[in-house]
Amino acid sequence: MVKKKKYIIGLGLLVILLAAMTYWYFFTEPSTLPADEQLVKEINSFHLQADAEVIQDTIFVDERNVLVPFISNKENYGLSFWTWHNKKWMINSVNTKGNPVLWKIDPNDPSSYRFVWNIHPDDQLGFIDFFLIRDRGYQGIDDKQFYDPKVQMGETVSLGDESYGIVKIPHEWTAFMDAFIEVEMAKQPTIMSSFYSEMYMYFGWIAYDEDREEANPELSFGGSGSSGGIELEHIRMLQKRDIEIPID
Repeated sequence: MVKKKKYIIGLGLLVILLAAMTYWYFFTEPSTLPADEQLVKEINSFHLQADAEVIQDTIFVDERNVLVPFISNKENYGLSFWTWHNKKWMINSVNTKGNPVLWKIDPNDPSSYRFVWNIHPDDQLGFIDFFLIRDRGYQGIDDKQFYDPKVQMGETVSLGDESYGIVKIPHEWTAFMDAFIEVEMAKQPTIMSSFYSEMYMYFGWIAYDEDREEANPELSFGGSGSSGGIELEHIRMLQKRDIEIPID
């Protein structure tokens, strides 16, 4: 009886110890982000073509996800993405050019999505129009037919004095995406339905100068990158002729 009691107590202490170690390892508060010199070293180690030289900023999306824009010694304006994981800051992606991308911090939660960019100053942009577009479409599933009307949602961002930026997608977009995926799941509740729905829904952007004239930011394209551990989505470069404008 005594041995059994000691065994139960020992087992309980082991469970508590394992729980404490798990919490310590996975859930402790993040430490301070490394100094700029260390960030440069890790960026260049992660992606050999980055040639990072100057850290422009450290932008905390939340306490565990950080955007670090940088300038290379070749005067490219790039982006790096960092997360706190397993008790250390880890670099997950580096892009040597800063054309806009969509950072899906939690791929299952559209409210976590962020547009991020680092536009070369010589491209002289003043504004970016971001779009969420669902094309018209027709689907035939078994003996049912579905027609999807066109959806186009836009958001204008003023770039200001900094070359880089990050902006959360609008709440209206999040509500639409949640509802759209729910409807698609109801039509065809399979593991491929989410992927299938994304074929009809995409993000785009149009670049403008300070005078709201359409621009071509060629210096902010054509770079290289390395990625792993996070989800970044390409954003289509659009032109005004690609956008439907309501007739007054």
